[in-house]
Amino acid sequence: MTILDTDILVALLKGNPGAFQKITLIEEKGETVATTIVTVYELLKGAYLSHKCEDNLAKVTDSIANMQILDVTFNACEEAAKIYKELKKKESIVGEFNIIIDAIARANLEDLVTRDEHFKLLIPPSKLIKW
Repeated sequence: MTILDTDILVALLKGNPGAFQKITLIEEKGETVATTIVTVYELLKGAYLSHKCEDNLAKVTDSIANMQILDVTFNACEEAAKIYKELKKKESIVGEFNIIIDAIARANLEDLVTRDEHFKLLIPPSKLIKW
């Protein structure tokens, strides 16, 4: 399974060919494509705030319809707390949503596809896939 971060799904919704190609390559390798409940929230929030709310809600719903959506579990919360502790020691600032998305990926032992530079502070390079 490969977890898609918000940025690649937003790019896909906007018709970015690079996002489409990356997701196609993942699926062609036989990987299951997943996302997190946090990403679903971010996508829905963006759709509701947009000028074309109904159209964008339909696009979001269609894009995630066949995707596994990973929840925040106790193990993910524990990972998030550990990540936060390490970041606090380093005096690094990263958004809470990124910490939780990373923690979900870690708790599920899965790779995360993203371009968000903040994840470099969180994920060992072997778990981070740039698109």
